[in-house]
Amino acid sequence: MTRKFELSRLARNCTNEEIIVEVKRVASLIKKDVVSQVVFNKYAKVSSSTARKRFGSWKKVLIAAGLDHRYADRPEFKKVRSRKLTDEEIIAEIQRIAKIIEKESITLEEFATNSSIEMHPESVRRRFGSWAGLMEKAGLKLSPKYHRRYSYEEYFENLLNVWTYHGRQPVYREIDEYPSTISSGAYEGRFGSWRKALEAFVIRMNKDETENNEEATVENKSVNILEPKKETKLKNTIPRAEDRRGINLSLRYKVLIRDNFRCVRCGRSPATNPGVELQIDHKNPFSNQGKTSLENLETKCKECNLGKGDRYIE
Repeated sequence: MTRKFELSRLARNCTNEEIIVEVKRVASLIKKDVVSQVVFNKYAKVSSSTARKRFGSWKKVLIAAGLDHRYADRPEFKKVRSRKLTDEEIIAEIQRIAKIIEKESITLEEFATNSSIEMHPESVRRRFGSWAGLMEKAGLKLSPKYHRRYSYEEYFENLLNVWTYHGRQPVYREIDEYPSTISSGAYEGRFGSWRKALEAFVIRMNKDETENNEEATVENKSVNILEPKKETKLKNTIPRAEDRRGINLSLRYKVLIRDNFRCVRCGRSPATNPGVELQIDHKNPFSNQGKTSLENLETKCKECNLGKGDRYIE
């Protein structure tokens, strides 16, 4: 089967009818009796959260598609009260979910989405001491992302990718959707809240520019201190930001904002044309003494940027 990241996405303003067609298409690919949101998101051109928002709930989505018989509310899937369950029954439920979503490891979110148990995932975790302990007892692998500590740069890079995809500041729920690779819970755990994460991002964008200015001052001062009586200047060992090929996070953000998150050549953007990949390009190539500055940078889609090479296009 073709995985979701290999497929184009439906337009953000797609019709309800287009969503239903996509639900039916994906359902035909799923061999399991239940069409779960996790498996749906694995193959679909539209997220289950978008479908839920349009129709009110995942159950209503499946009913509209004529697939209500594949929703997990049949007698054998009806939720049971957790206090009546033994540890063995909970472990069996975990193993059942792993088979449904076709994974060797499941997350707390996947448990909450697919479980037939009326029990909060955190309660399940506490019951077994830790989620890792539960995975071990269920004979499942622990997700590589479990307790992974992302660097601040990874948090900000991911946030910029989501910001670029939507062409605006993302809202809380969007950080758990494509193309984000870091969950909202991870942002809250690191920064304290989603708002604080956004505030930290803005501070980081401003900090880049401040550091560049401070760096230039330090370089000039070091020349005066080392050779106070000579008129010739020592060659700076650390190049200025504009003399480096790499484009820092702050500068990329400023270029994207200025160009409205659109390709300056064809006008396409990820927000309106799913699958479009934006890149930051030097107008005057770096190899031709072009500067890495706001004035010499522009936003292009991958297709428009291909083949330019070192040509300087006026």
